[in-house]
Amino acid sequence: MKRTARRATQWAILFALWVALSGVIVTEFLVIGALSAAAGVLLSERLFTGTHEGAFASAPSSARWYARTALRFVLYLPWLGWQIILSNVHVVYLVLHPRMPIKPTLVEFQTTLVSERAQVTLAQSITLTPGTVTVDAFNGTFLVHCLSNTTRQAIADGVLQKKIAQVFDEPWVDHVELRDIESPEQVPM
Repeated sequence: MKRTARRATQWAILFALWVALSGVIVTEFLVIGALSAAAGVLLSERLFTGTHEGAFASAPSSARWYARTALRFVLYLPWLGWQIILSNVHVVYLVLHPRMPIKPTLVEFQTTLVSERAQVTLAQSITLTPGTVTVDAFNGTFLVHCLSNTTRQAIADGVLQKKIAQVFDEPWVDHVELRDIESPEQVPM
């Protein structure tokens, strides 16, 4: 029954997105939207079931968890948008400063996030924030390029991880231990 509730919730979200984006409330469009949402749910389940052989924590299957997580994610997006703006201002400062005070570093850290969806959200959020790029993410180990000490410190502070952990109801730490990668031999393969 939990699988049915999860599928129904996913279908409802995809169908609502279809209606919102199409803006047309005509029977033909609604039928096509309903069928497309059902195909999307079935196809994604077929494609992604068992792909990681239990390497990540699986999502709770309750519709309530999905609804609460979706709400927390929607509330996370404005915060991320503000961080992107602040990071843009910082990068503009670095570029326009006469001495260009950049200090590029490559750092590695282990995340406390246990689900694939949370780790992917972290990797994408880091990359969306100017001044940092997720170079690699594998089994909770992240390799990130930081443009300056400020962007490096933002990763070490762990605020981004904490926000994402709160969205997906996962554990977090208040500070992230970074390991500087100083030579090519230190890059994890």
